[in-house]
Amino acid sequence: MSLRILLILVILLPVSLRAEDSAEPAPPSRQVVLKALQWMQSSTPQRRQAAYRSVHLLGKEAVPSFRKALQKARQYHERKLADVLSGRNRGGNPYGELVGVVDELRQERARVYPLMMRDWQKGKQEIDKLRAEWARLDGLYQKASKLAQADTASIDKQIDEITDALVEIHDQLARFEGQTREEAEEISAEERRKVALEESFDGSSYMKAAQVLGAMRAEVATLTSANQHNNTSSWASAPQKNFARLISYERAVLGLRPLKLEEKLSAAANGHSADMARMGFFSHTSPISGKKSFTDRARRAGFRGGPSGECIAAGQGSFSSA
Repeated sequence: MSLRILLILVILLPVSLRAEDSAEPAPPSRQVVLKALQWMQSSTPQRRQAAYRSVHLLGKEAVPSFRKALQKARQYHERKLADVLSGRNRGGNPYGELVGVVDELRQERARVYPLMMRDWQKGKQEIDKLRAEWARLDGLYQKASKLAQADTASIDKQIDEITDALVEIHDQLARFEGQTREEAEEISAEERRKVALEESFDGSSYMKAAQVLGAMRAEVATLTSANQHNNTSSWASAPQKNFARLISYERAVLGLRPLKLEEKLSAAANGHSADMARMGFFSHTSPISGKKSFTDRARRAGFRGGPSGECIAAGQGSFSSA
C-alpha cells in the first residue's frame, strides 16, 4: 500500500468512527412492540408491569412506539369494560336496570311529596288520586329495593381488574407527558381510579351505577336498622311497634329517615293520648297545665333533645292504640 493511500485512510477513519458513534439509536422492532402490547392487554398484573418496565429499559427512542401501544391497550381494556357492563360477559349486569328505576323513583318522590303535604280538605276525589300516586311510588320503591339486593360480587371483581389496568396505563401515559414521581404520589388511589374511569363513557356510567346502588342499599339498611331497634325496645307496646314499622316504611318510600322509637317521647305521646281520651278533646294543644305543647310534654317526660313534631290519630279502639 502506498504512503499516500495509507495517509488518506488514517485521515478518513476517525471521521467514519465519529459518524457511527453519533448515529441515532434505532427504535424497537415491530415484534418487540407487539409483544409489549400483548402483555399490556393481559389480565395478569405481572405481565403488564413487565411490559411497562421494558420501555424504560429500552430508552427514550422507544417512547413513541410504546405510547401508541399504551393507547391501543387502553382501548382494548375499555372494550372489555363495555362488554362487562353490557352483560355480554358471564353473569350479566345487575346494575343495568337499577339506575333507571332509581332515577324514576327520585323524580316521583320530588313530585309526590308536596302533594302529600297539601291539605286537601277531605276532598275524596283528590285523596283517591293521591292514593293512586302513592301506590305507584310504593311499587317503584319495592322494585328498586329488590334490585339493590342483587349480588354484584362477580361483576365488581371483573370491573376492578379492568380498572386496575386502566389506572396503570393512565399512569404510564402521564409519565410520558412529564409527570414527576412527586406529582404522581400526590394523587390518591381513589382519585386515580376515578380519573381513569371517567375517560371512557362506560367507566362514567359504571361510577354512576355504583353510586346509585350504594345509596339504595344504604336506604334499605337504614330501614332495617330502625325496625330492629324498634322491635328490640322492650318498653314499647305492640301498637307502638306496629305503628313505627308502618310509618318507617312509608317514610322510606318517600326517601325520608325512618322512625326510631324513643322511650321518653313515647311516654309523652302515650300520656297525651290518655288525656285526650279521659277529657274528651282531640288536639295537639292540651288544656292541662304543664302539658300544653308537645315540647312541654316531651320535657315533662324527661326528654332533653329537640322534638320536632307530633302525630295524633282519631278513630282508634283505645288510647294506647292511638
